[in-house]
Amino acid sequence: MKTLHRALRVALLALVILGSPACAAAPAVPTPEVADPWTPPRGVDPTLSLPCDQNRRLFEYDAQAPLDIQEIGRKHSSGVTVIDLTYASPKGGRVPALLFVPDGRGPFAGMIFQHGMPSSRYDMRYLAEIYAHVGVVAIAIDAPFNRSEHDNYNPLLFRESDAREQIQLIVDLRRAVDLLLARPDVDPQRLAYLGSSYGGAMGGLLAGVEHRLRGYVLMVGDGGLVSHFSGARIEGLPRDKRDAWLAAMWPIEPLRYVGCAAPAALLFQNGTLDTMVPPVHAIPYQQAGSEPKTMLWYEAGHGLPMAAYEDQAVWLADLIGISPRLSAIPDGVAVVLYTWGLLTAGSLAYLTRSLRRQRQPAGAWFVWALAVIFLGPVAAVAYRLSAGERGDPSSAGVSAARRAVGSAAWAAAGSMLGGVGVLAVLVYAPTLAADSMLRQLVIVTLLPLASAVLVPAAAKALSRSDPVFRDSIRRPILAELASSGLVLAGAYPVVVLGLQRVVGPWLGPFNLEFTYPPLWGALAVGTMAGALVTYPYHLWMIRRGVIRWGSHPAADDARGLAWYWQAALFLAALAAMLAAVMFSTGAA
Repeated sequence: MKTLHRALRVALLALVILGSPACAAAPAVPTPEVADPWTPPRGVDPTLSLPCDQNRRLFEYDAQAPLDIQEIGRKHSSGVTVIDLTYASPKGGRVPALLFVPDGRGPFAGMIFQHGMPSSRYDMRYLAEIYAHVGVVAIAIDAPFNRSEHDNYNPLLFRESDAREQIQLIVDLRRAVDLLLARPDVDPQRLAYLGSSYGGAMGGLLAGVEHRLRGYVLMVGDGGLVSHFSGARIEGLPRDKRDAWLAAMWPIEPLRYVGCAAPAALLFQNGTLDTMVPPVHAIPYQQAGSEPKTMLWYEAGHGLPMAAYEDQAVWLADLIGISPRLSAIPDGVAVVLYTWGLLTAGSLAYLTRSLRRQRQPAGAWFVWALAVIFLGPVAAVAYRLSAGERGDPSSAGVSAARRAVGSAAWAAAGSMLGGVGVLAVLVYAPTLAADSMLRQLVIVTLLPLASAVLVPAAAKALSRSDPVFRDSIRRPILAELASSGLVLAGAYPVVVLGLQRVVGPWLGPFNLEFTYPPLWGALAVGTMAGALVTYPYHLWMIRRGVIRWGSHPAADDARGLAWYWQAALFLAALAAMLAAVMFSTGAA
């Protein structure tokens, strides 16, 4: 029992720590030190900055030419219309784009989003749609390497055509600015750019030639393709091919243009653990940027933590007048949830103390161990197998153990719904469940599930950030339900201990005490069902960075353990809990 008590204390401490603001998301860290600074490849002009009027003619175009916008389709959902369209490129062909328009007359801020390499406009949809919910008309375009005119599967060919496509991208982005400015619902004084990875690099080039935007968010970007591939990749090319490629690309390297961004403001965001854009490549890019600029580093890989998105939202709020909070959950909810976590922790301590003072049959302790110890590790294993790791540095964000405990904290909110239903049956219909434990368990399970149709619908209607909600419910949920066992033991005493004198007499026919483990085991089953309808809390946990699923805007749907294995894992845990409840009750 000492081991059990110790485990409960650990779980209790973890719950309190994870509920604190200090652990909500990784904060910015100091700029890392680099022992061997980056230098330009041999054979090129070592000048890292160009006169701001040099080479600008490469990116000129006829601004009076018609955009020739052709709409492919549109979809409206929760306050945002997403329009799939194309417009004419001054360099030939058409530019595929997604336009995100919030409901209302505006005027709204305008933002341009640019994806990485290899990638497409759809990879920026998640983030662009979230910004649309806070008052932004957003556009995300496909780079030329992702269009039908590109004659190779590889986005980068190490030919002179790479330079032509890079110039075309900048011109097409400038036309995207024209498209936004042509809309009466966009404020021309509130425009900004956000690019990630390759998009973060190309944003520096755009900043040097396009001065109608007030700010540029450059996430995990480096100085450009020459900077990125300098070293063995370039030196391994045939001499003539290497020299021709460098001669075409170095004059349009973003590193040499980002110093001409002023008066636009720059926000650089990079990860100290990034292996795709290591600090040795990111630091020269940041140093080359013109003032005003902000440089933020995070202890992360190529996928930055939620703190980075929160920081950029605050930065953009000052610049273009949007909401600094991207969350769909109001701040007041956070206060309630912190309070709930502390009360649950106190209940765990109280219940453990009470059980230690009472003599209980072995079966009762068995169900207690299942509720508190067994389901937590089961959920941790399920998280590890089902977390949808992408195999790149962005996957190394939150540990499986932390995700499991975070999910358990989320499930504590769901336990309230299950508990209310169960206690209602015990108080108002005692004869309904008095003669059959199996019937009791069915009622305990089905009552919370009966609300599963209305509650998610209400949460979705109240959520200002529908894409966050929608993505969260696409994630595997069975493992999350299993992990609720970590906090079930402490959830109900918060509600019922203070009402023991009132409710206690109704429990007489069941011969159960509030601190009797089988009661909590039965309620645990109800909580697993109740957790299904607590997605608002789940969204809040995602925003705080405790649950990884859905925490990275570019994340794909989670992959890993097949759904039927997840179901089997959950049902096995559920069966063990039911058997333990019946066994321990019989033993009593």
